[in-house]
Amino acid sequence: MVYEEPSPQGAPRLLSKTPTAVHILRARFLLIDPEHLAENAGVVVEGGRIQRILIGGAALRRAQADPRRPTEIDLGEAVLTPALIDAHAHLDLTALGGRLSGEKGFGAWVTALLEARSGCTREQLARGVREGARRLLATGTAVVGDIDACRVSPEVLARHPLEAVVYREALDVGEAQRRRSLLAELGQPLGEGVREGLSPHAPFTVGPELFGALGRIARDRNLPVAIHWSETEEEVRWLTRGEGPLAALLGDSPGRGGLELIEEAGLLGPGTALIHGNHPTPNEIERVAQAGATLVHCPGTHHFFGRSPAPLERYRAAGVSLALGTDSLASNTDLDMRREMALLRRAHPGFSPEEVWTMATVAGARALGRGEGILREGQWADLAAFATSGRDRRAILEELTAGSPQVLGTWPAGGGA
Repeated sequence: MVYEEPSPQGAPRLLSKTPTAVHILRARFLLIDPEHLAENAGVVVEGGRIQRILIGGAALRRAQADPRRPTEIDLGEAVLTPALIDAHAHLDLTALGGRLSGEKGFGAWVTALLEARSGCTREQLARGVREGARRLLATGTAVVGDIDACRVSPEVLARHPLEAVVYREALDVGEAQRRRSLLAELGQPLGEGVREGLSPHAPFTVGPELFGALGRIARDRNLPVAIHWSETEEEVRWLTRGEGPLAALLGDSPGRGGLELIEEAGLLGPGTALIHGNHPTPNEIERVAQAGATLVHCPGTHHFFGRSPAPLERYRAAGVSLALGTDSLASNTDLDMRREMALLRRAHPGFSPEEVWTMATVAGARALGRGEGILREGQWADLAAFATSGRDRRAILEELTAGSPQVLGTWPAGGGA
């Protein structure tokens, strides 16, 4: 299966779920990682991975002389980079784009979301996943961590060139029958075509029995985990003190912080992506760092709700790995990681272009178990090409992280040619 997405110039770029024969991508610049830029360079791709890094005309000519006659894509004056990685999305909510507002707060938004989603057909949700995946590819993202609440993403993404970790969402809000049904379903692995993960929704929507059972499934099958954590002050108040608007909806509080509940279930570790983390209580940031978990920040959703800046500087100071996500079109205006980087830089001017690029590539790869997120021999050939006017590393990174440079191509696992 080959997917064709027209480039802005009208020429097709071919993307395939199945790795194809040897091919070469070359460009004026190669951004190997946030600290290293090569000129007149390229990569040899085979079997979905980077076989060789080519720097200089002689290396390129030797690769072109390969008797297997590799196909070559010459990107001209562009910069070839590791593709962007969206560490947190809800592609099944793409169908709700432009229909919701964050002006009345998170609680009102959730109510409106559930009502709007209930009115969508399965085909509408699946179409939304396809459209969301198309938009990610068109804007330079090759890999996504997608939360599957509606059970439509696996079938769509298994046939789509976008690489994905599909996190199967689970929440029971204390309902025993719902818990039993979920565990029966989640006990069966997903089929081929996508990598499976688990998403216990959040500490305030997942009961202790379900949390513990999901922890055992994740450990037994070595699955990555994504959990919404400490997104709002309301959830922190209810979890720790049983106070606030959630008390009327959820009843008795556990009287403990969300991170403690996650730890108790055995779900806090290097394979865990904690989403949002806007309101950590004392010592929680240090515990996240010690556990080696990743904190995923979603600047577009933060902006959508008009929230005060997240405590990213505190996470950075503690050594927490920080990644970026788009969240969904129910709480964002686009699925474009270029915009996420630019929003972050405006809200947190103390973060350097190198740090922001790391969040959108290296840290995202770590969160999803997708290698190193850099251009290195043996790494996944998740590649993107951008048209930038800069002619040195700092200028190029400035454009990539603060602007919206034109995307010339996106190649998940080397794509195809």
